[in-house]
Amino acid sequence: MADYVKESNGYSIYEIADGNNGWMQICPDAHNAYVNAVDKKHGGKVKPLIRFIKAWKFYRDVPIKSFYLEMRVAKYADGESCIIYDIDVKNILAMLLENNLSSLQDPMGFSGYIYPCKTEAFKQDAISKLSTAVSRAVKARNATIDGNVKEAFDFWNLLYNNKFPDYYL
Repeated sequence: MADYVKESNGYSIYEIADGNNGWMQICPDAHNAYVNAVDKKHGGKVKPLIRFIKAWKFYRDVPIKSFYLEMRVAKYADGESCIIYDIDVKNILAMLLENNLSSLQDPMGFSGYIYPCKTEAFKQDAISKLSTAVSRAVKARNATIDGNVKEAFDFWNLLYNNKFPDYYL
């Protein structure tokens, strides 16, 4: 449930439970505008990149908040000159692991810090799953570099819990 708080810069601000016994302000329209702007900058490749990361989260039951992933991926992509899915999926997963799923300052300035998980136990579970994911994404990328597309597909399939399309000659 969200409560309307105020208008700011033409956007409606709401307050919701933050999952840590407190409240946080959100601004869905501003966050959507941010994602849309970064997506447009990259010719429509950012929203699919977000979906790739969220698909991993879903298929592997990773307890990272979707909003956190969406904002992290958009912020990552905003700093990139181009998006190449197999490279960027690997890089995002590695970044999340290297940063130890650190909280994220809201790029739009409305929500304060955006936390990755509801509890520390969930965070530790997510980090464990990220470690496995990074290993598989690195192996997939290396197989692609080596010209072994079938092996790359096999590693992507492992990453996505057997939900990635099979490789057919």
